[in-house]
Amino acid sequence: MPDQGGHESGGFHLPSPSALPFATSAGIALVLAGLVPDARIWRLALVSLGSMIAVIFGAQWARESVAEYRDLPERSD
Repeated sequence: MPDQGGHESGGFHLPSPSALPFATSAGIALVLAGLVPDARIWRLALVSLGSMIAVIFGAQWARESVAEYRDLPERSD
């Protein structure tokens, strides 16, 4: 039986679908691809771009997860 928050009481809470985990992992993949030894300067650009993507989307993902966790109704055991 759903309560006021739309969550089922006594059931499992599943996070809402989001592209943020995928974007964070894509940023990490860019960083790792940029770390491959090579003499070309564009590898530095991959590391920089990947770092920015991973940090920005990782922070948004964490903020969204914490906000969603705080909105859960308290359990009464």
